[in-house]
Amino acid sequence: MTLTTALVESLFTVAASAPSAHNTQPWVPEITDCTPEVAEVRVGVDPARLLPHGDPRSEDLHLSMGCWVESLAIAAAEAGVRTESVTVRGRGPTVDIRVRLATAESTANPTDTDTMPSEGVAWPRFGVADLHHRQVDRGPLDRAETRFAEAAETCRSAMAGTAVDLVEIPDCAWRGWLRRASLHSFGDRSVFAETLRWLRFDPDDPRYHRDGLTAACLRIPAAGARAAAFLDRLWLHSWIAGLASAGLTPVAVADSAMRSFAKSDRGTRIAKFSRSLRLRLRSTAATKPAATRRERRHPHHLILTVPDRPELSTADEVGIGRILLRIWLTLDRHGLRVDVHSELKDSPTVRSELADFINSRPIAAFSVGASTTPVPRAPRVSSA
Repeated sequence: MTLTTALVESLFTVAASAPSAHNTQPWVPEITDCTPEVAEVRVGVDPARLLPHGDPRSEDLHLSMGCWVESLAIAAAEAGVRTESVTVRGRGPTVDIRVRLATAESTANPTDTDTMPSEGVAWPRFGVADLHHRQVDRGPLDRAETRFAEAAETCRSAMAGTAVDLVEIPDCAWRGWLRRASLHSFGDRSVFAETLRWLRFDPDDPRYHRDGLTAACLRIPAAGARAAAFLDRLWLHSWIAGLASAGLTPVAVADSAMRSFAKSDRGTRIAKFSRSLRLRLRSTAATKPAATRRERRHPHHLILTVPDRPELSTADEVGIGRILLRIWLTLDRHGLRVDVHSELKDSPTVRSELADFINSRPIAAFSVGASTTPVPRAPRVSSA
């Protein structure tokens, strides 16, 4: 095996299939040195592809960069190239990742790495085909108990030597948190305006086939997409964001007031009575024939967690991103796809409640299930 710039650039193309927040694809890789035995790669970020309002802590950015690094490592391994070391410096817009690639015959000594370990003896062996097959599915997902249990066990076994864990959230709690997190995403003018920049509604727009969240991937009907495309004007974005914020602010205030009341003594008494009543109703419903009861088939809801500590380093978060991609690839290997809900841990209040519920720090949130319809392929800058 001989390393060449053409080979390393082909690995960049494969790594570009990595997932990223809002499909921004923020990575900017370059080859800083290449010999027949060793290649040095630097990965920075494009400032125009950051989400300063939606991702103020740069957590999603670092996870995305970790997914890119892991995709590169998987593609390199299939080509017979070792990922000798990964070094992370900086944070957010200044993040600087150095990857050292080497041939199997190279005698160079590996250098220290400051990322969290992503390798585990129980991880399946992935290849380029797995990277290309993985997709986020924002359509309906069917619950698949057996496949999910097998995939989750594989992931947890592989993560046993790390500080990362997967916690499943009950559907009723998930839906409540998701509703409130959505209020934050649409009600915060800056966050919503930023999101509008990455929505793609018009297939004739060159951006539609390059990056962002397309109408097809968001499962927006054709009529709705045409109407949205008509309104998708930069000068209208601030007006739309302002109207959304003004319209949702009363809802958010009312929701906050209801939660405050629920924590009061009177609210607690009412809640206990309501729970007692629901239990009696469920007991009555359970006596009815199964055919007369409607079964709710919701997908599994997962939170990727780390121990609650003051601050993770950039290297930690990049390392967790590498693990996150392995989890998604494992789920995909079992015929399952994910629907990402970063808004759950990006909303300050919901994030705090989630942390209390799971007694650790939430770092990624997603639903898991079997796709029920064909999944549109997200656009890529490299394929434009």
